[in-house]
Amino acid sequence: MTGPADHSPRLRALRDRVTAPPTVDLPKAGDDLTWRPVTAADIDLILDLKRAAGTIDHPRYLETRDELEEEFASETFDLEHDAVIAVDSAGRAVAYGSAAAPDSPETSVDVELDGTVAPDRRREGIGSALLAWQEARGLQHLAASDAALPGRLASSAHEHAIPAIRLLENHGYERARWWLELELDLDTPVAEPPTIPGVRLVPYGPQWQERARSARNDAFRDHWGSQPITAADWASADRLAASRPDLSLLAIAPDAHDGERVDGFVFVDVERDEWPLRGGPFGYISTVGTRRDARGRGLARTLLAHVLRAMRADGLRHAVLEVDADSPTGALGLYQSFGFTVTDRSMSFVKHF
Repeated sequence: MTGPADHSPRLRALRDRVTAPPTVDLPKAGDDLTWRPVTAADIDLILDLKRAAGTIDHPRYLETRDELEEEFASETFDLEHDAVIAVDSAGRAVAYGSAAAPDSPETSVDVELDGTVAPDRRREGIGSALLAWQEARGLQHLAASDAALPGRLASSAHEHAIPAIRLLENHGYERARWWLELELDLDTPVAEPPTIPGVRLVPYGPQWQERARSARNDAFRDHWGSQPITAADWASADRLAASRPDLSLLAIAPDAHDGERVDGFVFVDVERDEWPLRGGPFGYISTVGTRRDARGRGLARTLLAHVLRAMRADGLRHAVLEVDADSPTGALGLYQSFGFTVTDRSMSFVKHF
């Protein structure tokens, strides 16, 4: 059942609206391929596959081993049922796909579909067979939900990954959102950031973990496709080797209930393995945000200015970030005012239920 998402208060629970197969058979494409559920021992195989495909599909981004480890260790990710792998006679991974259930849906129940096929084995029907498996498993996730919310199967692709885009569109997925990758040369002068009365700026650390998560969930509550991040997922991101709390910055303000709260934040990751793909040292600004009731005070501008200066002092040559082209906060204009320019684009694709 597909069609425009229904936001009516009379929306029935997804389990009453979505029909899912009782079992999901493994794909059968590729005479020389063995399809099977994924195990934790497959991480290196999958990483090799993703990196080989990435040279074509997203040549300036690398998935890391610890990202896969954290995903596979998630309490909500069932390796035996949520992911499949196809291995050829030489033991190489040729295809991998997953259908991950959401942790804490609030405004929609989104099942994320992640699929990869080796570049030399494309145009053999493997991708279509893999997507069919993902959809069937995704329907099971939706049909298991008691939430009276819109449901979506969701995937994404960079704009130059034409085969992936065609595959998704041929199977009924709609282009739902554009995402812009922006880059800034850190030699670009950054004006002295203004101070904001009643606010102090501190580096991110474990003592701020829960208050920062609360601020992020509030700040992104009105953003397309964003759902609350659970404490487990937040801690998982903090464990990644690329995380740079020393370059990340929080705006702290008094709070009548908790003493102090996080009103704004900028988080930075640095993945050295990606440096050769961009011609030198760079940092990725993963998240920028301000609590909704603290907007309009210039917190994001002040935080970002401090962070950009800190990144340059750390020896990084460029700053990279991604932004929703239609962000409700006008974030694109903020970044452009610092001198960020568009270097790449990607799209979100969805099928509504």
